[in-house]
Amino acid sequence: MKRTWFSLLAVLVFALTLAVPALAAVTNWELNVHNNTEGNVKINLNGPKDYVFTVGPGKFTKTVQEGTYDYTYKACGEEFTGAITVEDDLQWLVIEKCPPPDEFAKFVVYSHLGEALTVQLVGPQSYDLSVSLGTNRFPALQTGFYTYTYTACDGTQAGQIRIEKNGTSQLTLYSCEFVSLHPSLVLAQAPSNLRIGSHYGFPVRISLFGPINYSFVVDLGLNRFNVWPGSYAYSYTAFGRTVSGSFTVPADGVSSFIISPLH
Repeated sequence: MKRTWFSLLAVLVFALTLAVPALAAVTNWELNVHNNTEGNVKINLNGPKDYVFTVGPGKFTKTVQEGTYDYTYKACGEEFTGAITVEDDLQWLVIEKCPPPDEFAKFVVYSHLGEALTVQLVGPQSYDLSVSLGTNRFPALQTGFYTYTYTACDGTQAGQIRIEKNGTSQLTLYSCEFVSLHPSLVLAQAPSNLRIGSHYGFPVRISLFGPINYSFVVDLGLNRFNVWPGSYAYSYTAFGRTVSGSFTVPADGVSSFIISPLH
């Protein structure tokens, strides 16, 4: 009987001897989490060991067991899933900043065409705008760059336009007679790219006078706009001083100039 107990004890000691190295082999690492949102985010990790923890805005570290994990979390009104392998202290789980909310602005279409028609806008959203002769106001369209098309003057007319959040964006549909007398305004021709660089540390409103008149807000750095080709005069006011000049937008190229307090 004693030999039996001794035998069982020996087996138990041997089993524990094997188990201790196995337990000691578990390695833990610091998982770096960077929460770029402005709220708390709950994260679920499923892998060698399951973890549930909440992180606030900024950087956070969580000690986890080495291995590959499936993660899920909700942020910015959406659910995100993925996988990450933690094998050292250099692994990052980055929660991206929430995109800005959609902005909507007033948009006006001036039509010199006698018949009613539909202007299709394709961009951040798609719109079918019912337009008739005269002034057509649309109170809330999402801001951004759009391609527009409509059928008139025996063909499909097309171009690009930017709907800006200041609510001053507008599109003019010229009569067929006017377009025939002004070839530079043929609407089937795509606008050209105008780049305006600004050295001012604040937004500057600049007015363009040419084949079509424009009013743009220019921020510090490089600003890109789509305008119809032709010769333009420009004018803006900064630091109580009005500055003016001129430039030409080619039909198949890029035009650019710089506004600066040093000029």
